[in-house]
Amino acid sequence: MEDEKIPGNIREKIKKELRHGKILLTLNTDIKYDGSFGEEWLIVTDKNMLVFSGTGQVLHSVRLKEVKEVEIVDLVGSSALEVNMGKFIYRIILYSNAKNSEFYQAVEDIGNILKGREVATKGRLKPKAVCEICNQPIPEDLGKCPKCTDKTKTLLRIMSFAKPYSFTIVMIILVMAVGSLFGLVAPYLTKLIIDDILKPDAVVKRFTKSEWLFLASLALFLSYAAQQLFSGFFLERLSGSLGYKTVYDVRAAVYEKLQELSMSYFDKNQTGAILSRVNQDTGELQRFLVDFIPITLEGVIMFFGVGALLIFISWELTLYILIPIVPTVIFLKWIFPKVRTYFHRFYHKRAMLSVLVNDSVSGIRVIKAFGQEKVEIEKFKKRSGEYRDAGIEMNSQWGIYHPILHLFIIFGSVLVWYIGGDFILKNRMSVGDIVAYTGYLAMFYNPIRTLTRMVEMISNSLSAAERVFDIVDTEPEIKDTGLPKEVKELRGGIEFDNVSFGYNKYKPVIKRMTLEIKPNEMIGLVGRSGAGKSTMVNLICRLYDVNKGEIRIDGEEIKNIKLADLRSQIGIVLQETFLFNGTIYENIAYAKPGSTREEVIEASIAANAHEFILKKPDGYDTDVGERGNNLSGGEKQMVSIARAILRNPRVLILDEATSSVDVQTEKKIQDALEKLTKNRTTIAIAHRLSTLRNCNRLIVIKDGKIVEMGTHKELMAKKGLFSRLIIMQKEFSEQASKMKAV
Repeated sequence: MEDEKIPGNIREKIKKELRHGKILLTLNTDIKYDGSFGEEWLIVTDKNMLVFSGTGQVLHSVRLKEVKEVEIVDLVGSSALEVNMGKFIYRIILYSNAKNSEFYQAVEDIGNILKGREVATKGRLKPKAVCEICNQPIPEDLGKCPKCTDKTKTLLRIMSFAKPYSFTIVMIILVMAVGSLFGLVAPYLTKLIIDDILKPDAVVKRFTKSEWLFLASLALFLSYAAQQLFSGFFLERLSGSLGYKTVYDVRAAVYEKLQELSMSYFDKNQTGAILSRVNQDTGELQRFLVDFIPITLEGVIMFFGVGALLIFISWELTLYILIPIVPTVIFLKWIFPKVRTYFHRFYHKRAMLSVLVNDSVSGIRVIKAFGQEKVEIEKFKKRSGEYRDAGIEMNSQWGIYHPILHLFIIFGSVLVWYIGGDFILKNRMSVGDIVAYTGYLAMFYNPIRTLTRMVEMISNSLSAAERVFDIVDTEPEIKDTGLPKEVKELRGGIEFDNVSFGYNKYKPVIKRMTLEIKPNEMIGLVGRSGAGKSTMVNLICRLYDVNKGEIRIDGEEIKNIKLADLRSQIGIVLQETFLFNGTIYENIAYAKPGSTREEVIEASIAANAHEFILKKPDGYDTDVGERGNNLSGGEKQMVSIARAILRNPRVLILDEATSSVDVQTEKKIQDALEKLTKNRTTIAIAHRLSTLRNCNRLIVIKDGKIVEMGTHKELMAKKGLFSRLIIMQKEFSEQASKMKAV
């Protein structure tokens, strides 16, 4: 609000021009009035609104008391601030889309200044979040920087999902400890065979050397068998159970969160990408839990258990084998962030491929209708090629690092034979000691060798986990307040009080709308496509929250009403009826879980759907197919109406309910709707304006504003927008009839 951010070279010129005016708002733009890139300043004082050039020249000066309204107008590649003076409208300053949030907030601030109010400090648009570590912008749909996320916390969070299965984890540890113990026996038995049985001058007691060799070989076999029984059979069963149960919980948490999230989340994120997270990314977590956890635990046990035996056999030799471990750990720490970049890219390309396939399958009818199969194939090849190339690049990079890691480990094994061989020559160790030592060394290095292979899995799993937790951590924009008001029965009165809303906050679809709908009143919404009719419906259902103003139902602000109570008393019949894959009965009963078959049939009779349902081979048990494709458009619409009747809502919304059916079906639907609309608040949207004659009032909307209101007869007498729409539709119908006749 202060003028400190104004450059010093023009601050004095501005102050001189303003004289004694108090500066209330300062804002700079990045586009000059002539459309070229450059800086200009919008200054609002308690008396004037001025625009200065970058050199301090006054470009526009407007007295605040003459300003009626300030609005943002979208242009091509930019936007403008317009000042409505009543008789004239002045476009005073341009700005690029990068300044959208600042100018949108400025319009709100200027509106408050014009009304004599203080500029609001609450509810202001927040500037774009920037990561404090890497100084890069944080994506709007994420609450944290994906690049700088603490990987340790992510890892611990994955493990937290396994916490309910602590007993299984304890059993895994015990089984692994027993299996590892049997594994430690084998190299020692090998040492005994070489030094105490096969050595020519070795002396044996009680049994012959052949008998001792048989017993030692049998013990060696049994130790290997026991190791496989515990570390193989039992461990795989336990770790598999842990993995599947844990990932079940993760998937359930993700799906539950998806049901809670607001429509705005699905507006921002593509369906295919969401499906990729739910299915593929959670699958990567399962692989992580099944493979990584047991291998890590085994590595810890082996590291300490084998390490103790290595020191027992030869502490001097053990010092030498520790030499490769230090560079191996340093190298792993160095390559890990590099490898993760390629894995992120790889899985992003995979998600994008899923998006394309999902869109293509969903829109297969349109693809075939327009004969665009080859176009879709080319798009798929391109997207699949990017996925392929990302995979090749990922493997190529891993192919560079992986052999280097193995060289470090091989170097340790070579040291054992070189140093150990020297010890044998000096009679400081026996051949059996060295053979046993190399066996234990393989076990000692195995966790490190495995870790080099696990880098891929860890990178993959952490990337997948971050994408999964991104959904789990997302807060729904639409949710109940701290203490929502329970409303078990609405009366149905609806008020729009100076409501403004835009799916993009910088481009409002509904603009300062004020409207009152009385209980049990039937309202018709009229206007061209894009006027804001369906948006009003979305706001009443609270699929979105208003940006400014209030919506009240029965005098209570909609945000204070318990969301479940609100939506349970609203019924919707849409133009594009969505039916779930299942039977007709299941789709009607969806509106009221636990409803009896008699109630479903009664609703179907009221919707004029009972007759066509009985003609189906399986009646109410007829499968509707995916999205209801086994039914005609009119049949789907009547099922939708039956669903709404069964719900028995206090507020009914009809969104183009008869626009896509033939005249005969429309009459049946209209008869059903007439029954449905009795004794309830109804909001109807229809392209066929003649269908709105029974409405108590018609609301004509243009560019998000109410321009006309009244009965059908009153609006026709006004000869305004509604009258013109009726005439246009009548002319279009006449032309269509003539063409049909020809």
